[in-house]
Amino acid sequence: MGLSWQEGLFAEDLGDHVAAPGPAASGEGLDLTGLRRVALDARSWLDVARGAFRGHGALFDLLLRTAPWRQRERRMYDRDVLEPRLVAAWSGEDLAALPAPVEAVRARLSAHYGVDLDSVLVNLYRDGRDGVAWHGDTVRTRLDSAVVVTLALGERRPFLLRPGDDGPPVHRLTSGQGDLVVMGGRCQHEWQHTVPKSARAGARMSVTMRHSRPLPDVTGATYHPKG
Repeated sequence: MGLSWQEGLFAEDLGDHVAAPGPAASGEGLDLTGLRRVALDARSWLDVARGAFRGHGALFDLLLRTAPWRQRERRMYDRDVLEPRLVAAWSGEDLAALPAPVEAVRARLSAHYGVDLDSVLVNLYRDGRDGVAWHGDTVRTRLDSAVVVTLALGERRPFLLRPGDDGPPVHRLTSGQGDLVVMGGRCQHEWQHTVPKSARAGARMSVTMRHSRPLPDVTGATYHPKG
């Protein structure tokens, strides 16, 4: 695929909650020292770290070449339409086929949050014509509280959040180039997020990891990672 992306600035409206990246951790290439918690409300939160993954460009290229990309169809207005993005997914036994850098990230973040992130979905936004509408992840139909991890690669693009299912965004990130965004607590139930289409944008990937079993002995309002 002939895709491209450009360096950009990390733009956000969360002020001092988000820190610049520190020295990359050894091993997996994932640095969590810049991770900062943002309380969306009493029951929902974000963890955000910019530039958390060292070698994000190489990982983008690896996934672009080797991931099992496909374009799904969705039923809308009594007809089937193609989703405006490509996806690649691993879960269950397929996790054994994860590229090694992605598996290292999955293992590290599973340990950090004390939960088995047992599915990985990569969305590929090829250019500004690709995006995803306002939504909460379907994990909300199975779990009262959830941790949803997204490692953003490629060009930075807006990632917006709003409470409920209507109205303008109240939090705005511009994520990519190895930035880490983690949604937790009741975020999938009580908030929505989107990567809107854009008049001009390069390629972006979101490597999203979820869990299928409940968080152990915690609630969304009080849960904190192990550190």
